[in-house]
Amino acid sequence: MEISASKTVRIFRSEEKILNILNEYRKSKLSIKAFCIENNIASATFHNWKKKYSKLTVKPVKAPGFATLQLTPSTSAIEPALFAEVKGIKIYQQVNAAYLKELLP
Repeated sequence: MEISASKTVRIFRSEEKILNILNEYRKSKLSIKAFCIENNIASATFHNWKKKYSKLTVKPVKAPGFATLQLTPSTSAIEPALFAEVKGIKIYQQVNAAYLKELLP
């Protein structure tokens, strides 16, 4: 006589995935038992998630792409900042000290 024991497979879900499942449950208007059967989740697991994550909210997942930026012109874009002035030569970007020493007599 053969006995076949089926081993249950554990599925590890991230916090974000669990929050999405809980959010789907709220939207579904199903009972917990019906939702768990439909989504192949143990009801005890679902109750544990509900207890643990009830205070957390789901952050909406943004679609990848470009974000719009609001740019305001700064005063440095209109008139660049002066970094150094040596013998009447105006330097508007950062240079190392050795370069400035070469300009001196």
